[in-house]
Amino acid sequence: MTGMCVAMLLPILVAVVFYILIHRRSSKLETGMPGAIGYGILGFLWQELIYLMLIVILTNFVWFKNLTENSFLLSALIYGLLCAVFVALGMYWGTYLTNQKQRSLYRSATIGLGFGLGNTGWYILATYSMSLYYSFQINAGTFAKSEELKQSILNTSAASMYMDALRCILLLIIYTGVALLLGKFYLEKNRQAAWGTPILVQFFISFTNALFQQYLPGMAARILFYGILALMAAASAWMILRWLKTGEVALGSVKSGG
Repeated sequence: MTGMCVAMLLPILVAVVFYILIHRRSSKLETGMPGAIGYGILGFLWQELIYLMLIVILTNFVWFKNLTENSFLLSALIYGLLCAVFVALGMYWGTYLTNQKQRSLYRSATIGLGFGLGNTGWYILATYSMSLYYSFQINAGTFAKSEELKQSILNTSAASMYMDALRCILLLIIYTGVALLLGKFYLEKNRQAAWGTPILVQFFISFTNALFQQYLPGMAARILFYGILALMAAASAWMILRWLKTGEVALGSVKSGG
């Protein structure tokens, strides 16, 4: 139960820290940061729902099932690309809305925080909050669900919960960096880079994860994948903190004022 609580709270605390850092830098210039968080959360939720609905529809077609079942690499490419496109749609939608009345790189970056919180809510809060509720019932002797569900809850280790929380934290930081770049390119009216950045980053994450799970043992795949996410998150955090300190967004030799 403690593991569930910690796993749910850690990503939220990280999001709060980054929100405070961005808000301190922007508070004298503008308002509307909570709204940007909301756009990011909604952007994640609707794109995730539509993506899952599309996958369900596609898997009902025989030709699609044959196409994906007969080639793992093709399947990973298709699913990775679809996931990347929908992530880009969700983040671009939020960036577009938050820049309608007043153009702002601060609110644009905050879209990524909301997007990461949406990811946390979808994959951790929704799952662990219900498991926590059932855990109280198990301890009180009032649990009335199936024995299979009970054993599943009891057999969930704290280590796996913390790993799930770590993944959400790393993705939250990555999405914030991606949203910062997306916002930069959007404000510069560089539409190709604005779309291409989230698509390339998410496709790399999805495709790499699929490859590791297919060709490496379970624990090795997870450790290597988390290592890559950690490197991406470190680069993203460096870029965000540098921008907050200097007002510049750096990507290679490209720079833009905050």
